[in-house]
Amino acid sequence: MAIFSTGARISTLFVTSLTTYGVQVPFFPVLLADRGLGEKEIAVVVAAPMLLRVTTVSALGAYADRIGDRRRVLVAYTGLALLGCLCLAPARGFPALLAATIAMALFANACLPVIDAAATSATRRGEAVYGRMRAWGSAAYILANLGAGWAIGLWGAGVVYPLLLATFVLQFAAAPLAPRDAPVPPSEGPSPTGPRPSLWSGVAELLTDRRLVILLLGAALVQASHAMLYGFGSLYWASIGFGGSEIGVLWAVSVVGEVILFTVADRVIGRIGARGLLFVGGLGAISRWCLFPLLGDSGLAWTLSQSMHAASFAATHLGTMHVVTHAVGDGRAATAQGLTVTISGLAMAISTLASGPIYGRFGGAGFLAMAVVAAAGTLVLVATLGLRRERA
Repeated sequence: MAIFSTGARISTLFVTSLTTYGVQVPFFPVLLADRGLGEKEIAVVVAAPMLLRVTTVSALGAYADRIGDRRRVLVAYTGLALLGCLCLAPARGFPALLAATIAMALFANACLPVIDAAATSATRRGEAVYGRMRAWGSAAYILANLGAGWAIGLWGAGVVYPLLLATFVLQFAAAPLAPRDAPVPPSEGPSPTGPRPSLWSGVAELLTDRRLVILLLGAALVQASHAMLYGFGSLYWASIGFGGSEIGVLWAVSVVGEVILFTVADRVIGRIGARGLLFVGGLGAISRWCLFPLLGDSGLAWTLSQSMHAASFAATHLGTMHVVTHAVGDGRAATAQGLTVTISGLAMAISTLASGPIYGRFGGAGFLAMAVVAAAGTLVLVATLGLRRERA
């Protein structure tokens, strides 16, 4: 792959964006706990960015398509996200931490969907393979998990914020590497020379595809079953005796299988299609959360359990991206990614808000509730994909 190829540029964007997630997803609750928040308050703060996805990301994705210059939009979004992260530095107490988190997440939420839009567009044009580009980001996520876990073990929870800030800086610095958008055929989106449609017209157009929307809802429920893991996984492992570096390893292990799956994505899709991937994802999530309360403090058992992330998350994500890639043209790519994030954000926010009280009362046994969420999503996928027999 040439240094400045489209695939290499987008891979770099995935690397910097998922490095940010590699620190934020597992260790942001640790930062919040270190600043004095309880379980219910942590659940609310962690859910706030997810609620923003419901209300803002569709519009931000549609705006990127409307502007027609994803590079310029990505630079703006990453810069504003960095400014929001700076607001987190002095924040103490629930109201301040909630406000700062909202400021940070408002535009940060929209960065990865714009990158995904660029990636699916490049895949559709035959310039790159989505899974291989995404695999570089997943590998960066692993390194961020390990590095942050090691740093917390050495210096304590106070190091989480400096690490998080550094990742936002890197994300902003990489944004200009985004490839320029290819010309969009009139049939696939708004004309760059004609009158611009309203901001919501692209979203409204996608919402008329009922099968796509229901499929996205099913996949969103499977992904939302990860809410308790993201919100309380690190705290639960710490409560049963794992240290910061060990927790970092557990998060990293969960992405190793993800990297492998993304690397061979074209071959896997060729064999089982998006339908097969989505079914594997749903069944993997149900099995994973049913096993979660039974593993005790066995490092080997947790390593094997975390490797199931390749099914519960990665297979579901890859199947969803394959469906979106072939259902939507380049001119609506960012809009479609924004809609995907909005639907998944709503499901994840509700699941996260519920996970706080459930975890507070039941501890590790509360993960059985996540198995119920995954089962609901899997049933929706089975019903939707069963409507048509050809390979999705």
